[in-house]
Amino acid sequence: MNSKIFHIRILLTGIFILFAGLFSGCDETLDPFKENDRFIFSIYGWVDATDDTHWIRVINLQEEVDRTGGGINGTVTLENLSTGEEVTFRDSLFQYSENFYAYNFYTQANLSTSETYKIRALRSDGAESSVTIQMPSSFPDPVFEEAAIAGEPGGLYIRGIENLAEASVRFNVHFFRAEFTQPMSVSVLSDTLASGEDGYFIPIEPDVIANATVDLDEVEITDCEIFVARAGPDWLHFPSFDRNLIALPEGISNVENGTGYVVGVASRRIHFPNFRCDDQE
Repeated sequence: MNSKIFHIRILLTGIFILFAGLFSGCDETLDPFKENDRFIFSIYGWVDATDDTHWIRVINLQEEVDRTGGGINGTVTLENLSTGEEVTFRDSLFQYSENFYAYNFYTQANLSTSETYKIRALRSDGAESSVTIQMPSSFPDPVFEEAAIAGEPGGLYIRGIENLAEASVRFNVHFFRAEFTQPMSVSVLSDTLASGEDGYFIPIEPDVIANATVDLDEVEITDCEIFVARAGPDWLHFPSFDRNLIALPEGISNVENGTGYVVGVASRRIHFPNFRCDDQE
């Protein structure tokens, strides 16, 4: 499976769990399929200008839960508001249980940093939900410096960036017995320290990958990298918000006539000089 798609699917799965929480947190939560004339679609995801494929989750809030894989009765488009160029997302059916389906939508359109885009989910009867996202500008490659003393954490230096959305160590794990390769990721975002007005410093343990794979037998670790993503001005740090606020359908949302949250990001990837990768390449 393509590594980018795998990580995006993980993100969308997590976002979908958050979406489910919107309807179970308190008495004022929205029943998405009953007496709802305010919210048309939910739209969730992030759009990375650096990626070649962009995924979002779209659910029709005024239909019953999809138990047949029949679609959302609508189309999803993305428009560059500077040029007027518009593309239509393609849908991809995901089955989460025996009787529950949901659609992720994707496009391979080339997106640009510092541009503004509008995503529209348009139902066949003309009802619409939309979200406008501003892509961040690019930023310099982060720099990883190994520690001077063996066994001590190295340091990841990130400059020229606001709204740090993600920092993680990513790698592929090849299972010899099963003969398949699976991407894995270890987030280091929670260890972030400020470094000046526009920079960050993140200590990264040299054995971060070894610790994450210690229980795996007969595997090979390859393609180790550090992933850093900068978000646009609409970035929200969910852990800093009150859970009761998150539970409300309008508590945290930038979608018009709907619910959800979409943000634009730009990312950078650099090689992570971890010995478990270098020794096996």
